[in-house]
Amino acid sequence: MPAGRRCATRLASASISRAIIRRWSCSSGLSGANDMKTIEASPSGGGSFLRTAPVAEIDQKESIAFDTIGHIDQDEDLGFQLRGHGYNPLVDGALPLFGLVIRLRKLTHYEGIERLYGTVRDQIAALDEEIRQHGYDGATQLAYRYALCSFIDEAVMGTPWGAHSPWAERSLLSVNHNETWGGEKFFTVLSRMMMDTVKYRDVLEFKYLCLCLGFKGKYGMQHNQNEALQAIIVKLHRELRELRGEVPEELTDAQQNIVSRRYSVGRLWPWWTPWLSALVVLVVVYAAFAASLGGTSDLVLHSLDEVLKK
Repeated sequence: MPAGRRCATRLASASISRAIIRRWSCSSGLSGANDMKTIEASPSGGGSFLRTAPVAEIDQKESIAFDTIGHIDQDEDLGFQLRGHGYNPLVDGALPLFGLVIRLRKLTHYEGIERLYGTVRDQIAALDEEIRQHGYDGATQLAYRYALCSFIDEAVMGTPWGAHSPWAERSLLSVNHNETWGGEKFFTVLSRMMMDTVKYRDVLEFKYLCLCLGFKGKYGMQHNQNEALQAIIVKLHRELRELRGEVPEELTDAQQNIVSRRYSVGRLWPWWTPWLSALVVLVVVYAAFAASLGGTSDLVLHSLDEVLKK
């Protein structure tokens, strides 16, 4: 695998690793999904968490296999964090949808496509409003929504059950942009935005992840175009890396949070304890020696008295 491709895959995996869990669910509380789970704020302020009703214990592996899933947007766990809270709001907002696309590609059949379509459509509408509140300009919002719709539509159309489903009749791109296919325009807008990478850095990073996660667009309709697509990914990665800077070799500095003051190991005993101990030992030795010497002196004196009396 080329070095550029390995870097691209590594960056994509790092960006979505916190949000692509075992199940995908919409983070918006819109009315498009009737069986959406309640979203509550984390007590620590670390983001939103899904709270679901208790589910039956999974006894067999078949119940969690891709082909036996009844509702792809329902999570069987008690909850998981949706957002990664990274430095790019465009990427962070799309993380649940990235997880959805990865799962869709592994499904051989799916029956709840109309409900899924409504959920995804509401999610995109919520993301559009969220991005607007972040202060992005109109061009960025338009390019972001266009790329997101194209990315999801291509994933659904590439499945056996999606190509002949109602999704094909009213795709996300046709509803939001009145276009039926975005494989050409995606790269046209990408090339224009790469002329001003500083201004469009966030949306370029989002498109970069779309490419790393399998979006091909017009290059998927042509043969032997993998090298051309790979060249675009490598070029985009190189320019984005220059903007963000090199990845540090160490995640944290071991001495960054050390308080600048001297510390020493606390003493359990006062400093004069050894001297006092030595003095006590000397006194005991002296007392013992004096007592022994006194006893010996008494014997000698008693012997002298006996000699003098004779």
